[in-house]
Amino acid sequence: MKYNIVVCDDENLALKINCVCIEELIKKYKIDASVTGFVNGDKLIEFAENNEVDLAFLDIDLKGMNGIVVAARILKKNPKVTTIFITGHREFAYDAFTVEAFSYLTKPIDPDRLERIFKKAILHANDVNNRKLRVAPLVITEENIKKKINQSIIIYIERVETQSTIVTKTSKHYVYETITSLAERLEENFLRINQGIIVNLIEVSILQGNQVTMKTGEVFTIGRTYSKAVKKRYLEYPQE
Repeated sequence: MKYNIVVCDDENLALKINCVCIEELIKKYKIDASVTGFVNGDKLIEFAENNEVDLAFLDIDLKGMNGIVVAARILKKNPKVTTIFITGHREFAYDAFTVEAFSYLTKPIDPDRLERIFKKAILHANDVNNRKLRVAPLVITEENIKKKINQSIIIYIERVETQSTIVTKTSKHYVYETITSLAERLEENFLRINQGIIVNLIEVSILQGNQVTMKTGEVFTIGRTYSKAVKKRYLEYPQE
């Protein structure tokens, strides 16, 4: 598929640099994509009204309409958009996830992190467009009722005492089923990081040291016996 990528920053120099960096990554990974830059949110919204947007790199601290508001407007017209926020203030990053942001980059942008996020974002956009309908739902029994959960909205699964808690983007489900049993029915983007936690790799923001930070802010510790496999899988996943 051809990806339509947009970049928005009200500082001309930063916009040009970001566009060039993304264009270089497109060439490096031989991706069929176009990049369009915007210096204000209004122009980007107008563009999104008439064009499908696959990836959006948005500065949060835009003059006038901030990046989060812009993202919300784009999301209404392009529900499949993968949004990456750029901010000079890390504390604003968590607000970004109210509009289903995929990830965020802090200024000054680290080229290595940009490359990692870019690869993951491309994979995610491809998943959304090509794989979503083919993924089997996770069938569970909750309060003696059979339910189906769309795997794409699962963020993580946590074992708490005698129950497993399935945390999704919209709700929580509590089942008397082991982590091991649930893991056997999950897609390949799910990874067990310790005895009691399974995470959706698409929903992971940062893996640093022995900790995994989710986009929603939760921080989980990687089990010692899982550490090597988790780090290897995390690094390999964007390249699949």
